[in-house]
Amino acid sequence: MLLKYLRLKPTIYFFLKESEPTETIMEKLCDNETPLICFSSLRDEMIMTERRILIADRKGFWGKKIRYVSLPYSSITFYTVGTVGGLDLDAEILLNLRGNVKIQLRFLRSREISESIHRAYEIITQYFICSSCPSG
Repeated sequence: MLLKYLRLKPTIYFFLKESEPTETIMEKLCDNETPLICFSSLRDEMIMTERRILIADRKGFWGKKIRYVSLPYSSITFYTVGTVGGLDLDAEILLNLRGNVKIQLRFLRSREISESIHRAYEIITQYFICSSCPSG
């Protein structure tokens, strides 16, 4: 019963800005993966490639322990994107994954982040929807 309750709440990751990927996260990519966009906070970072979303979630006081979360686009069952507007303080992308797992990516409001959110949306759409479309 407890496990069922925990799955209803999303795991939330916060990011402040679009950034260049660090060597730490680049080392976790496959040879044939290309970074498309990267976001960072004070400690954590997220990179989107043509295959997956990879999050480096730093733990502990010093942040030396890192938990890597890999989210293949193929595991997404649906997603929503809330952009910056009005009095909102942030934007968000909510990913619902197989197994009723929910991941919320939250982005602090800024001029630059609004454009970055649209790029992230286009990447998810391209590799989640368009890559599964039959060609022809």
